[in-house]
Amino acid sequence: MTLELQSLQLEYELLKELLNAEAPLGASTLVHTLGKKYDLSQATIGRKLMELDVEGFTVLEGRKGRILTDEGNKRISFLERELQQKNVNVRLLQLLNNSGESALLDVLVARRALEREIASLAAQRATKEDIFLLEESIAAQLKLLSKNMIPYEEDREFHTILALTARNQVLFHAVQLVWQTSRDFMETAYIRRSVGSELVVDHQRILDAIAAGNPEQAEAAMVTHINQMIEDVKRYFAIKNKEQRI
Repeated sequence: MTLELQSLQLEYELLKELLNAEAPLGASTLVHTLGKKYDLSQATIGRKLMELDVEGFTVLEGRKGRILTDEGNKRISFLERELQQKNVNVRLLQLLNNSGESALLDVLVARRALEREIASLAAQRATKEDIFLLEESIAAQLKLLSKNMIPYEEDREFHTILALTARNQVLFHAVQLVWQTSRDFMETAYIRRSVGSELVVDHQRILDAIAAGNPEQAEAAMVTHINQMIEDVKRYFAIKNKEQRI
């Protein structure tokens, strides 16, 4: 765990202790729980609580200890999102080190062959309900991005809805097999965010072509989408390899 992640985790747990407490808490009480866990003295925890006071997240109630403020409640929600994202990113970096560039590119090439046809069929067969579900999926992706979170599962959902919209069982099961033998949704989403690309822009172009009932444009938009992922994967690993040589 990095120092930054540990600091955020400690702050989160301090605030949660105050949230769950039935009475004000002081450093002398918290040292018996969080102090042991993080190997911190009562003085260190006391200084951390003073920092939280300054930030407006906690307030001292006489000599009894501290209680959580409304801003502190908001801070807990923010830290939950931050910690979730940072922990996912740590795991993803471990996955990337294990899977490597070649394995990811093989998966993406297989996806390109299958999903270009899926996009074409979806443009021919999409109902109003299908379009609505795709729009809802993109809205969910944008909502997470607005919170600085990467929409991993929402990315998979979008492509799953597309595959179902194509209404071809063979293609659906074939692309499912490719998805299930890899973690590329999580990995490529992380990579694209790392190098400055956005999945949702591509998804919107695919949806626009499907909503217009244009198979050729839908196919082209899907190929462009996956080709961009391929280029981003290559770029990510090129940067990573360069950093390792320095």
